[in-house]
Amino acid sequence: MTSHSRTRYDLFTRVLHWVLAAGIIYASLVGYGLHFIENPKVYHFFSELNMSLATVMAVLMMVRFVWRFFRPSVPYGKYITGHKKSMVVFLHELFYLIIFVVLISGFLMLEHSYHLFGLIQIPQPLENLAVNRFFFSVHRIACISLSVMILLHIAAVIKHQFIDRTPILSRMT
Repeated sequence: MTSHSRTRYDLFTRVLHWVLAAGIIYASLVGYGLHFIENPKVYHFFSELNMSLATVMAVLMMVRFVWRFFRPSVPYGKYITGHKKSMVVFLHELFYLIIFVVLISGFLMLEHSYHLFGLIQIPQPLENLAVNRFFFSVHRIACISLSVMILLHIAAVIKHQFIDRTPILSRMT
C-alpha cells in the first residue's frame, strides 16, 4: 500500500495518540484539581500519581515524536490543501512543543523528589527554589496553552467531521 492510498494511521500511532490523549486530559484535570484538595494524604497520592503518569507520558511523547519520522504518512486529502495544510502542520508542531514544555517544566519545577508509582524514587532535578518557581510559572502558562490547544483540536475535529462532513476522525480511529 502506498502512502497515497492510506486513509488512516498505523495501529501503533493510533494507540500512542489515544493513550497520550487520555493521559494528558487526566493529568490536566487532576493537576488543576490538586488546587482544591485539602487533605494532605489525598493531595500527596494524586500529586505523585500525576508525576508518575507525566514521567511515563514524557517517554511515550519521545517515542511518538521519533516514530512520526518512520511511520507511513497519511495524506490529508483534498479537503485540507494549501494554506490550510500549512496551518494544520504548524499547529501540530506547536501542539508537540507545548506538550514537551508542559512535561519538562513540570519536572524542573519540582521542589522535592517523588516516587514513580510508589516504587522508584525520582530525585529532584534542580535544588534552586528560584529556578523551581520560574519553571512552575512556565508550567502554568504551558498548561493553559495546552488546554487551549486541546479544545481547539477537539473543535477542529468536530468541525471537519460533523459540519464539513470530511472523514478526518477515521484517520486516528
